[in-house]
Amino acid sequence: MFNIIFWVLTLLSLALFGGAIYLVARALLKKLNRDQGTDMSTQEPWAATTAKGTAKNTNLLKALTIGILSIVALLPLGIIMDMTSDREMLYNSVVDEIGRSWGEQQTLSGPALVIPYSYFVMQEEVSNDGKTRHEVKRTYQDELVILPKKLSLDLDLKHDFRTRGIYQSLVYNAALKGQADFRLNRYDIPNLIAFDNQNARLVFGVSSNQAIDKVEKIEVTGDSVLLSGSLMSGTGLTTGGLEKGFNQGIQVGEASDFSVNFAMTLRGSQSISALPLGEQTLLNIHADWPHPSFKGLLPAEREITANGFTASWNISHLTRNYPQEFIKSNQSTLTEVVANAMLFEPVTHYGKIERSVKYGLLFIVLTFIMLFIFELGQKTSLSTVQYMLVGSAMALFYLLLLSLSEHLAFLQAYLIAACIPVLSVSAYVGSATASLKRGAIVGTMLVSLYAVLYSILQLEDYALLMGTGLLLVVLLVLMFITRHQPKDTVQ
Repeated sequence: MFNIIFWVLTLLSLALFGGAIYLVARALLKKLNRDQGTDMSTQEPWAATTAKGTAKNTNLLKALTIGILSIVALLPLGIIMDMTSDREMLYNSVVDEIGRSWGEQQTLSGPALVIPYSYFVMQEEVSNDGKTRHEVKRTYQDELVILPKKLSLDLDLKHDFRTRGIYQSLVYNAALKGQADFRLNRYDIPNLIAFDNQNARLVFGVSSNQAIDKVEKIEVTGDSVLLSGSLMSGTGLTTGGLEKGFNQGIQVGEASDFSVNFAMTLRGSQSISALPLGEQTLLNIHADWPHPSFKGLLPAEREITANGFTASWNISHLTRNYPQEFIKSNQSTLTEVVANAMLFEPVTHYGKIERSVKYGLLFIVLTFIMLFIFELGQKTSLSTVQYMLVGSAMALFYLLLLSLSEHLAFLQAYLIAACIPVLSVSAYVGSATASLKRGAIVGTMLVSLYAVLYSILQLEDYALLMGTGLLLVVLLVLMFITRHQPKDTVQ
């Protein structure tokens, strides 16, 4: 609301300033015409005239009025821009809410092996009388976190849409299959008492537990045995990247090698990420969505088709700064390196509308210039009120586009919304000039203008080039039309 009030006050100030300039210019032109023997008091300011001096002054006054109307056009465009931003914020909030209900952006990590152990610390204490000191051996508990030697992850994503009201959100179902190879050594921990290998656990990090559909398989091959009992929610770790998920108890040997094969299905929205916890991590993602966007570590190989994409990563542990084994109490974080694939929606209709409104002032000015060129070329005249109504029709196009695009495909919404100013303005000009031919000429100009605008919206990388070229063409046409305008005379 504050932005709208600010726009209104600013544009009122500009309108008053422009109006003052208009009145001053009009008074000066009247005085100049009286000095030259021509009285404008008996003529409409924009009436066609054959007098060279009056025609020149009338064109100057027309150009000044067009400039003022163009400034005033910022008010409805600003209101529509604010409305577009509000609708886009509402859309994003609905998408986020659907994501929280269905499954948020997923980050997968693990598995990692956690082995509890005990150690002692010799502490010096003072006796009750405060005179003697003696050492006391105290026992503490901690956990050793071991990351896999080799980690392979295969993800298969199937996209879907979830709707709420008029809004829809892109979501996915993910099928994960993986294998982690562990190689245990004899670990040198200061003051170690013993490892509790009988009560170790495998932890699997998932950023959103509620989106786990099913853990289909966890199998261990080698010198280790899964403990009986169901999976447990949570990881028992505060390590960044492994603080959420689930765990499975396992019994391991002191120095052994084993592999973990696992499979699960889960839900998510917008993107999926994996942490390369292996000394060598192989990650493959296949999706049936044709618009991916990669962040973090870029894939070594990728293939994008109209039916989806495939991406592969081969990541070494040298790309990160944390070790393969660390103590739980050290508060390490594992999220500094991540491989991310986003199911990207190239441009939402709100983004296209926002971009089109940014070009709104340019296209309203171009429409005014085209009408001005049309007047000069066709030897006709339009009044200030008619210019204002044409500008209103041009501004209404953006509001129609916003309204229709929430219910129709963007191309359909654009065609319907563009028909309103094209048909109404061409019919209005044809009726005002009592010429069907002139109305058809204006209609052809507007069709060309909206075709260029749609091209700019579709080709974002070339938008500046196309806009500059359009201005250049209009300038050249204006220079060609006005090449025979009356010249200044020396008094």
